[in-house]
Amino acid sequence: MFLEDGYAGVSVDGIIARIGGSKRTIYAYFGDKDGLFAAIIEHLCAENVTPLTHLDLKRLPLGEALSTIAYKFIGVVLAPRTLALHRLVVAEAPRAPEAARSFFAAAPATAYRCLAEYFTWADGAGLITPGDAHTRAVFFLDGLTGDLQLRCLLGLLDIPSQAEQDRLIEEAIAIFMKGIATPDQTATL
Repeated sequence: MFLEDGYAGVSVDGIIARIGGSKRTIYAYFGDKDGLFAAIIEHLCAENVTPLTHLDLKRLPLGEALSTIAYKFIGVVLAPRTLALHRLVVAEAPRAPEAARSFFAAAPATAYRCLAEYFTWADGAGLITPGDAHTRAVFFLDGLTGDLQLRCLLGLLDIPSQAEQDRLIEEAIAIFMKGIATPDQTATL
């Protein structure tokens, strides 16, 4: 209901009318509408980011690992439900900072952590040059999706075709690999 009608368009009474239950139960579990909103944001984010947390990137060559996470990430970030959730959280962040913190911790921070863990491993395995794994993860994932996501969020762009996504991912990986890969890794491009 929050995704469909926004925070202001949803009431506890409306939730009860739609799904049943009682105000007492909602207040007992979540405290109030804000607590329910934060819990829903956290749940939706965890649901969205799950595909990223189950990737086994260490068995793949560097380029394939980046490609695998890139396709999963772009699929999650540009999914209509994710875009709706992102719009809602940004609109409500000043009024509901706890929901915004939950969103960031459950979604972007988790994606960055997953890739940073891989970069830390790849550094130790000698696949990439030493550097800050978290910063690299942020640069790669945000560089990959930042422009597309913003334009989709603003309604200026439909979700790009598979061919457009392929081109973007290939270019991002090529640029990134030339920047951090060891010389033997860039030879496999």
